[in-house]
Amino acid sequence: MQIITKSSLQSSPDRAVDELLSALPEGRAPSLAILSGNHTQFDEHALAKLSGYCPTLLAGSSCLGVMTQAGMAQGDGVGLGLFALYDDDGAYGIGSAVVGDDPRRAGYAALESALADVGRAWQTPDLVWCIMPPGKEEEVVGGMVDLIGASVPIIGGSVADNQITGDWVQYVDGELCHDRVVVAALFPSGSIGYSFSSGYMPDELSALVTRVEGRHLLELDGEPAADVYNRWTQGLLNGMAPGSSILMHSTVNPLGRLVNAADGYTEYLLSHPAELTAERGLQLFTEVKVGERLYLMHGSMESLISRAGRVADTACQLLEEGHHPVGALLVYCAGCMLTVADRMPDVVKSINQEFRYPFLGSFTFGEQGCFLDRTNRHGNLMISAVVFGAD
Repeated sequence: MQIITKSSLQSSPDRAVDELLSALPEGRAPSLAILSGNHTQFDEHALAKLSGYCPTLLAGSSCLGVMTQAGMAQGDGVGLGLFALYDDDGAYGIGSAVVGDDPRRAGYAALESALADVGRAWQTPDLVWCIMPPGKEEEVVGGMVDLIGASVPIIGGSVADNQITGDWVQYVDGELCHDRVVVAALFPSGSIGYSFSSGYMPDELSALVTRVEGRHLLELDGEPAADVYNRWTQGLLNGMAPGSSILMHSTVNPLGRLVNAADGYTEYLLSHPAELTAERGLQLFTEVKVGERLYLMHGSMESLISRAGRVADTACQLLEEGHHPVGALLVYCAGCMLTVADRMPDVVKSINQEFRYPFLGSFTFGEQGCFLDRTNRHGNLMISAVVFGAD
Protein backbone atom coordinates (compact mmCIF):
# COMPACT_ATOMS: atom_id res chain seq x y z
CA MET A 1 0.00 0.00 0.00
CA GLN A 2 1.23 3.47 -0.92
CA ILE A 3 -0.31 6.92 -0.48
CA ILE A 4 0.71 10.04 -2.37
CA THR A 5 -0.69 13.50 -1.61
CA LYS A 6 -0.07 16.65 -3.58
CA SER A 7 -1.43 20.20 -3.50
CA SER A 8 -1.28 23.10 -5.95
CA LEU A 9 -1.53 26.87 -5.76
CA GLN A 10 -1.78 27.31 -9.52
CA SER A 11 -4.54 29.78 -10.45
CA SER A 12 -5.42 27.90 -13.64
CA PRO A 13 -7.41 24.70 -12.98
CA ASP A 14 -5.66 23.01 -15.93
CA ARG A 15 -2.22 23.83 -14.59
CA ALA A 16 -3.29 22.88 -11.07
CA VAL A 17 -4.44 19.43 -12.23
CA ASP A 18 -1.23 19.00 -14.23
CA GLU A 19 0.76 19.75 -11.08
CA LEU A 20 -1.23 17.19 -9.09
CA LEU A 21 -0.74 14.56 -11.78
CA SER A 22 3.00 15.24 -11.88
CA ALA A 23 3.30 13.66 -8.43
CA LEU A 24 1.77 10.34 -9.56
CA PRO A 25 3.66 7.47 -11.21
CA GLU A 26 3.08 7.10 -14.93
CA GLY A 27 1.07 4.19 -16.24
CA ARG A 28 -0.44 3.19 -12.89
CA ALA A 29 -3.89 4.37 -11.82
CA PRO A 30 -4.62 4.86 -8.11
CA SER A 31 -6.94 2.36 -6.46
CA LEU A 32 -8.74 5.35 -4.94
CA ALA A 33 -8.30 9.08 -5.54
CA ILE A 34 -9.91 11.89 -3.55
CA LEU A 35 -9.79 15.49 -4.75
CA SER A 36 -10.60 18.49 -2.58
CA GLY A 37 -10.11 22.21 -2.88
CA ASN A 38 -11.38 25.70 -3.59
CA HIS A 39 -14.68 25.54 -5.51
CA THR A 40 -13.29 28.04 -8.03
CA GLN A 41 -10.83 25.35 -9.14
CA PHE A 42 -13.53 22.87 -10.13
CA ASP A 43 -13.48 22.99 -13.92
CA GLU A 44 -15.03 20.20 -16.00
CA HIS A 45 -12.28 20.17 -18.64
CA ALA A 46 -9.47 20.05 -16.10
CA LEU A 47 -11.19 17.45 -13.91
CA ALA A 48 -11.94 15.23 -16.91
CA LYS A 49 -8.20 14.95 -17.41
CA LEU A 50 -7.78 13.93 -13.78
CA SER A 51 -10.68 11.49 -13.96
CA GLY A 52 -9.18 9.85 -17.01
CA TYR A 53 -6.04 9.08 -15.01
CA CYS A 54 -7.87 8.28 -11.75
CA PRO A 55 -11.06 6.37 -12.65
CA THR A 56 -12.00 5.75 -9.00
CA LEU A 57 -12.28 9.46 -8.12
CA LEU A 58 -14.30 11.31 -5.49
CA ALA A 59 -14.21 15.10 -5.74
CA GLY A 60 -15.80 17.78 -3.56
CA SER A 61 -15.06 21.40 -2.70
CA SER A 62 -13.49 22.62 0.52
CA CYS A 63 -13.62 26.09 2.07
CA LEU A 64 -10.83 28.19 0.52
CA GLY A 65 -8.49 25.26 -0.14
CA VAL A 66 -6.79 22.31 1.55
CA MET A 67 -3.86 21.31 3.73
CA THR A 68 -1.29 18.56 3.30
CA GLN A 69 1.88 17.59 5.10
CA ALA A 70 3.62 20.18 2.87
CA GLY A 71 1.52 23.03 4.28
CA MET A 72 -1.54 25.12 3.48
CA ALA A 73 -2.80 25.46 -0.08
CA GLN A 74 -5.52 28.09 -0.03
CA GLY A 75 -6.18 31.61 -1.17
CA ASP A 76 -8.21 33.79 -3.51
CA GLY A 77 -9.23 31.39 -6.27
CA VAL A 78 -6.47 28.84 -5.60
CA GLY A 79 -5.94 25.70 -3.57
CA LEU A 80 -6.43 22.17 -4.86
CA GLY A 81 -5.27 18.89 -3.33
CA LEU A 82 -5.19 15.20 -4.27
CA PHE A 83 -5.02 12.02 -2.19
CA ALA A 84 -3.98 8.97 -4.23
CA LEU A 85 -4.02 5.50 -2.67
CA TYR A 86 -2.35 2.54 -4.38
CA ASP A 87 -3.44 -0.83 -3.01
CA ASP A 88 -3.30 -3.69 -5.51
CA ASP A 89 -4.59 -6.20 -2.98
CA GLY A 90 -7.50 -4.02 -1.81
CA ALA A 91 -10.78 -3.12 -3.47
CA TYR A 92 -12.52 0.24 -3.76
CA GLY A 93 -15.79 1.35 -5.36
CA ILE A 94 -17.59 4.66 -5.72
CA GLY A 95 -21.23 5.60 -6.09
CA SER A 96 -23.46 8.66 -6.02
CA ALA A 97 -27.09 9.73 -5.87
CA VAL A 98 -29.04 12.98 -6.01
CA VAL A 99 -30.14 13.98 -2.51
CA GLY A 100 -33.47 15.39 -3.75
CA ASP A 101 -36.50 15.11 -1.49
CA ASP A 102 -35.51 11.72 -0.03
CA PRO A 103 -32.05 12.08 1.55
CA ARG A 104 -32.28 8.74 3.35
CA ARG A 105 -32.96 6.92 0.10
CA ALA A 106 -30.08 8.85 -1.54
CA GLY A 107 -27.62 7.65 1.11
CA TYR A 108 -28.80 4.07 0.62
CA ALA A 109 -28.66 4.28 -3.19
CA ALA A 110 -25.21 5.93 -3.32
CA LEU A 111 -23.66 3.28 -1.10
CA GLU A 112 -25.49 0.49 -2.91
CA SER A 113 -23.98 1.81 -6.15
CA ALA A 114 -20.48 1.93 -4.62
CA LEU A 115 -20.72 -1.69 -3.46
CA ALA A 116 -21.90 -2.74 -6.92
CA ASP A 117 -19.02 -0.78 -8.47
CA VAL A 118 -16.49 -2.77 -6.48
CA GLY A 119 -18.32 -6.03 -7.15
CA ARG A 120 -19.10 -6.73 -3.49
CA ALA A 121 -22.80 -5.99 -3.23
CA TRP A 122 -23.34 -8.44 -0.38
CA GLN A 123 -20.21 -7.67 1.63
CA THR A 124 -19.66 -5.16 4.42
CA PRO A 125 -16.89 -2.61 3.75
CA ASP A 126 -14.27 -1.75 6.35
CA LEU A 127 -15.16 1.95 6.05
CA VAL A 128 -17.30 4.31 4.00
CA TRP A 129 -15.89 7.69 2.96
CA CYS A 130 -18.55 10.24 2.04
CA ILE A 131 -18.89 13.68 0.46
CA MET A 132 -22.34 15.30 0.62
CA PRO A 133 -24.04 18.71 0.44
CA PRO A 134 -24.95 20.48 3.70
CA GLY A 135 -28.49 20.27 4.99
CA LYS A 136 -29.73 16.71 5.43
CA GLU A 137 -26.64 14.83 6.56
CA GLU A 138 -28.30 12.87 9.38
CA GLU A 139 -30.82 11.37 6.97
CA VAL A 140 -28.19 10.56 4.35
CA VAL A 141 -26.05 8.76 6.93
CA GLY A 142 -29.16 6.97 8.19
CA GLY A 143 -29.77 5.59 4.71
CA MET A 144 -26.27 4.15 4.57
CA VAL A 145 -26.77 2.54 7.97
CA ASP A 146 -30.02 1.01 6.67
CA LEU A 147 -27.95 -0.81 4.05
CA ILE A 148 -24.81 -1.93 5.90
CA GLY A 149 -25.74 -1.74 9.58
CA ALA A 150 -24.51 0.47 12.36
CA SER A 151 -21.08 -1.07 12.94
CA VAL A 152 -19.29 0.24 9.82
CA PRO A 153 -17.66 3.65 10.29
CA ILE A 154 -19.04 6.32 7.94
CA ILE A 155 -16.61 9.23 7.81
CA GLY A 156 -16.31 12.35 5.68
CA GLY A 157 -17.48 15.91 5.34
CA SER A 158 -20.06 18.22 3.84
CA VAL A 159 -18.82 20.15 0.82
CA ALA A 160 -18.10 23.84 1.33
CA ASP A 161 -17.64 27.07 -0.55
CA ASN A 162 -15.86 30.26 0.50
CA GLN A 163 -18.75 32.51 1.55
CA ILE A 164 -21.63 30.14 2.52
CA THR A 165 -23.48 31.11 -0.66
CA GLY A 166 -24.23 27.62 -1.94
CA ASP A 167 -21.37 27.51 -4.44
CA TRP A 168 -20.09 24.20 -3.10
CA VAL A 169 -19.62 21.59 -5.78
CA GLN A 170 -18.90 17.94 -6.49
CA TYR A 171 -17.54 16.37 -9.64
CA VAL A 172 -19.47 13.21 -10.51
CA ASP A 173 -19.59 11.20 -13.75
CA GLY A 174 -17.96 13.99 -15.74
CA GLU A 175 -20.28 16.73 -14.46
CA LEU A 176 -20.16 19.44 -11.81
CA CYS A 177 -22.99 18.96 -9.30
CA HIS A 178 -24.25 20.66 -6.16
CA ASP A 179 -26.73 18.12 -4.82
CA ARG A 180 -25.07 14.69 -4.78
CA VAL A 181 -24.02 12.37 -2.04
CA VAL A 182 -20.83 10.67 -3.23
CA VAL A 183 -19.36 7.71 -1.37
CA ALA A 184 -16.50 5.25 -1.54
CA ALA A 185 -16.73 1.73 -0.15
CA LEU A 186 -13.31 0.72 1.15
CA PHE A 187 -11.96 -2.86 1.38
CA PRO A 188 -8.25 -2.16 1.99
CA SER A 189 -5.60 -4.86 2.16
CA GLY A 190 -4.25 -3.33 5.36
CA SER A 191 -6.01 -1.85 8.37
CA ILE A 192 -7.76 1.43 9.10
CA GLY A 193 -7.67 3.52 12.26
CA TYR A 194 -10.08 6.40 12.73
CA SER A 195 -10.87 9.12 15.24
CA PHE A 196 -13.59 11.78 15.56
CA SER A 197 -13.25 14.61 18.06
CA SER A 198 -13.26 18.36 18.69
CA GLY A 199 -11.11 20.97 20.33
CA TYR A 200 -13.83 22.09 22.76
CA MET A 201 -14.60 21.54 26.44
CA PRO A 202 -17.96 21.81 28.26
CA ASP A 203 -18.92 24.58 30.65
CA GLU A 204 -21.16 23.81 33.62
CA LEU A 205 -24.16 25.40 31.88
CA SER A 206 -26.67 23.03 30.30
CA ALA A 207 -30.39 22.73 29.51
CA LEU A 208 -32.86 20.29 28.01
CA VAL A 209 -34.26 20.74 24.52
CA THR A 210 -37.98 21.31 25.06
CA ARG A 211 -39.03 22.46 21.59
CA VAL A 212 -37.38 21.96 18.22
CA GLU A 213 -38.33 21.74 14.56
CA GLY A 214 -35.63 19.92 12.64
CA ARG A 215 -32.57 22.14 12.92
CA HIS A 216 -34.51 25.06 14.38
CA LEU A 217 -33.88 25.00 18.12
CA LEU A 218 -36.79 26.91 19.66
CA GLU A 219 -36.73 26.30 23.41
CA LEU A 220 -34.32 25.22 26.13
CA ASP A 221 -35.85 24.41 29.52
CA GLY A 222 -39.07 26.03 28.28
CA GLU A 223 -37.42 29.38 27.44
CA PRO A 224 -36.63 30.80 24.00
CA ALA A 225 -33.35 29.14 23.01
CA ALA A 226 -31.69 32.38 21.92
CA ASP A 227 -32.44 34.00 25.29
CA VAL A 228 -30.86 31.08 27.14
CA TYR A 229 -27.84 31.07 24.86
CA ASN A 230 -27.46 34.85 25.15
CA ARG A 231 -27.50 34.61 28.94
CA TRP A 232 -24.98 31.79 28.93
CA THR A 233 -22.62 33.76 26.68
CA GLN A 234 -23.01 37.01 28.64
CA GLY A 235 -24.80 38.96 25.91
CA LEU A 236 -23.18 37.56 22.77
CA LEU A 237 -26.39 38.19 20.80
CA ASN A 238 -27.15 41.65 22.17
CA GLY A 239 -28.13 44.07 19.42
CA MET A 240 -28.56 41.40 16.77
CA ALA A 241 -31.75 41.42 14.68
CA PRO A 242 -33.71 38.31 13.71
CA GLY A 243 -32.19 36.76 10.62
CA SER A 244 -28.67 37.76 11.61
CA SER A 245 -25.90 35.27 10.95
CA ILE A 246 -24.16 34.38 14.19
CA LEU A 247 -21.76 31.78 12.79
CA MET A 248 -18.55 33.66 13.46
CA HIS A 249 -19.78 34.88 16.86
CA SER A 250 -20.78 31.42 18.06
CA THR A 251 -17.74 29.46 16.84
CA VAL A 252 -16.01 29.75 20.20
CA ASN A 253 -19.20 28.75 22.07
CA PRO A 254 -21.11 26.01 20.24
CA LEU A 255 -23.59 23.65 21.85
CA GLY A 256 -22.63 20.07 22.65
CA ARG A 257 -24.31 16.75 23.38
CA LEU A 258 -22.55 14.31 25.68
CA VAL A 259 -21.59 10.98 24.15
CA ASN A 260 -20.57 8.17 26.48
CA ALA A 261 -18.27 6.40 24.11
CA ALA A 262 -16.61 3.88 26.45
CA ASP A 263 -15.89 3.20 30.10
CA GLY A 264 -14.33 6.30 31.55
CA TYR A 265 -14.35 8.08 28.18
CA THR A 266 -16.66 10.89 27.12
CA GLU A 267 -16.95 12.99 23.99
CA TYR A 268 -19.21 15.80 22.86
CA LEU A 269 -20.94 16.06 19.51
CA LEU A 270 -21.11 19.74 18.60
CA SER A 271 -23.86 21.84 16.99
CA HIS A 272 -22.98 25.23 15.54
CA PRO A 273 -25.59 28.03 16.01
CA ALA A 274 -25.89 29.67 12.62
CA GLU A 275 -28.73 32.21 12.78
CA LEU A 276 -30.88 34.11 15.25
CA THR A 277 -34.50 33.54 14.23
CA ALA A 278 -37.64 35.67 14.56
CA GLU A 279 -38.99 33.24 17.19
CA ARG A 280 -35.94 33.92 19.39
CA GLY A 281 -34.69 30.52 18.36
CA LEU A 282 -31.36 29.32 16.98
CA GLN A 283 -30.94 27.78 13.55
CA LEU A 284 -28.31 25.05 13.83
CA PHE A 285 -26.20 23.09 11.35
CA THR A 286 -27.33 19.81 12.94
CA GLU A 287 -30.55 18.26 14.16
CA VAL A 288 -31.27 17.98 17.89
CA LYS A 289 -34.15 16.22 19.61
CA VAL A 290 -36.56 17.04 22.42
CA GLY A 291 -35.20 15.66 25.68
CA GLU A 292 -31.53 15.91 24.71
CA ARG A 293 -29.32 17.91 27.06
CA LEU A 294 -27.23 20.61 25.43
CA TYR A 295 -24.10 21.98 27.07
CA LEU A 296 -22.41 25.28 26.40
CA MET A 297 -18.98 24.47 25.01
CA HIS A 298 -15.90 26.62 24.80
CA GLY A 299 -12.81 26.41 22.64
CA SER A 300 -9.48 28.19 22.65
CA MET A 301 -7.10 29.03 19.86
CA GLU A 302 -4.51 26.65 21.26
CA SER A 303 -6.92 23.73 21.51
CA LEU A 304 -8.11 24.21 17.94
CA ILE A 305 -4.50 24.24 16.76
CA SER A 306 -3.29 21.21 18.70
CA ARG A 307 -6.35 18.94 18.50
CA ALA A 308 -5.88 17.84 14.87
CA GLY A 309 -2.50 16.31 15.63
CA ARG A 310 -3.91 14.41 18.60
CA VAL A 311 -6.83 13.12 16.51
CA ALA A 312 -4.40 11.78 13.90
CA ASP A 313 -2.29 10.17 16.62
CA THR A 314 -5.36 8.50 18.15
CA ALA A 315 -6.29 7.06 14.76
CA CYS A 316 -2.76 5.66 14.40
CA GLN A 317 -3.05 3.89 17.74
CA LEU A 318 -6.15 2.06 16.49
CA LEU A 319 -4.37 0.37 13.57
CA GLU A 320 -3.97 -3.39 13.79
CA GLU A 321 -0.99 -4.54 15.80
CA GLY A 322 2.10 -4.73 13.62
CA HIS A 323 0.78 -2.27 11.05
CA HIS A 324 2.49 1.04 10.42
CA PRO A 325 0.82 4.22 9.08
CA VAL A 326 1.01 4.90 5.36
CA GLY A 327 -1.09 8.06 5.06
CA ALA A 328 -4.31 9.73 6.14
CA LEU A 329 -7.44 11.65 5.23
CA LEU A 330 -8.38 14.49 7.59
CA VAL A 331 -11.55 16.56 7.91
CA TYR A 332 -11.23 19.88 9.76
CA CYS A 333 -14.29 22.08 10.18
CA ALA A 334 -14.28 25.24 8.07
CA GLY A 335 -15.57 27.24 11.05
CA CYS A 336 -12.53 26.20 13.08
CA MET A 337 -10.24 26.96 10.14
CA LEU A 338 -11.68 30.46 9.73
CA THR A 339 -11.29 31.08 13.46
CA VAL A 340 -7.68 29.92 13.51
CA ALA A 341 -7.10 31.95 10.31
CA ASP A 342 -3.45 32.90 9.79
CA ARG A 343 -2.32 30.37 12.38
CA MET A 344 -3.40 27.43 10.24
CA PRO A 345 0.28 26.68 9.44
CA ASP A 346 0.57 25.87 13.14
CA VAL A 347 -2.22 23.30 12.72
CA VAL A 348 -0.22 21.63 9.94
CA LYS A 349 2.85 21.73 12.17
CA SER A 350 0.93 20.09 15.02
CA ILE A 351 -0.23 17.31 12.70
CA ASN A 352 3.26 16.75 11.33
CA GLN A 353 4.63 16.46 14.86
CA GLU A 354 2.23 13.60 15.61
CA PHE A 355 1.90 12.06 12.15
CA ARG A 356 4.92 11.93 9.85
CA TYR A 357 3.18 10.58 6.76
CA PRO A 358 1.28 12.02 3.77
CA PHE A 359 -2.18 13.43 4.45
CA LEU A 360 -4.88 15.49 2.77
CA GLY A 361 -7.11 17.72 4.89
CA SER A 362 -10.36 19.36 3.81
CA PHE A 363 -12.31 22.23 5.43
CA THR A 364 -15.99 21.31 5.56
CA PHE A 365 -19.43 22.70 6.44
CA GLY A 366 -20.29 19.62 8.51
CA GLU A 367 -18.48 16.51 9.64
CA GLN A 368 -19.54 12.87 9.66
CA GLY A 369 -17.72 10.49 11.93
CA CYS A 370 -17.72 7.72 14.46
CA PHE A 371 -16.78 7.83 18.14
CA LEU A 372 -15.43 4.83 20.00
CA ASP A 373 -19.01 3.64 20.59
CA ARG A 374 -19.09 2.87 16.84
CA THR A 375 -22.18 5.00 16.23
CA ASN A 376 -22.10 7.19 13.11
CA ARG A 377 -23.06 10.81 13.67
CA HIS A 378 -23.13 14.21 11.99
CA GLY A 379 -21.67 17.18 13.86
CA ASN A 380 -20.17 20.64 13.50
CA LEU A 381 -16.79 22.10 14.43
CA MET A 382 -15.40 18.57 14.54
CA ILE A 383 -12.15 16.97 13.37
CA SER A 384 -11.79 13.48 11.99
CA ALA A 385 -8.88 11.37 10.79
CA VAL A 386 -8.74 8.11 8.85
CA VAL A 387 -5.29 6.53 8.92
CA PHE A 388 -4.35 3.72 6.53
CA GLY A 389 -1.94 1.09 7.80
CA ALA A 390 0.09 -1.73 6.28
CA ASP A 391 2.36 -4.45 7.61
